[in-house]
Amino acid sequence: MQMSIPTDCGNSPRMAIVADLVTAWAAREDGTVRGWLREDATWVLVGAEDAEAPGDIVPPPLDAERGEILTVLNHGRLAACDGYLVRGTQRVDFCHVIRFAGASKTARIREIRTYLMPAAGER
Repeated sequence: MQMSIPTDCGNSPRMAIVADLVTAWAAREDGTVRGWLREDATWVLVGAEDAEAPGDIVPPPLDAERGEILTVLNHGRLAACDGYLVRGTQRVDFCHVIRFAGASKTARIREIRTYLMPAAGER
């Protein structure tokens, strides 16, 4: 899977961590993703009936061929990342809102809220 990442993600260690985490998520590399999650972390798929379970990873909505991270933002314990994944003619936009356990660059993730939206013609 090919993921394009903004060039400014290297300006901050936390931005690079978030970009790496989202790239691993999109590629379904659960071991890499779990390495950044606390044992008691929650991952919420916003709008899903069974949206939250400690320790679960919300899988990407499709087996992507490529994707692009459009924006990575971070401030203290909080970070957000948006972009899209593509497989053939399918496109799904995503946004992850991330809460780290602390502000240090080694702090693990306490919570992720994921928003997924199919492209306008696919709803």
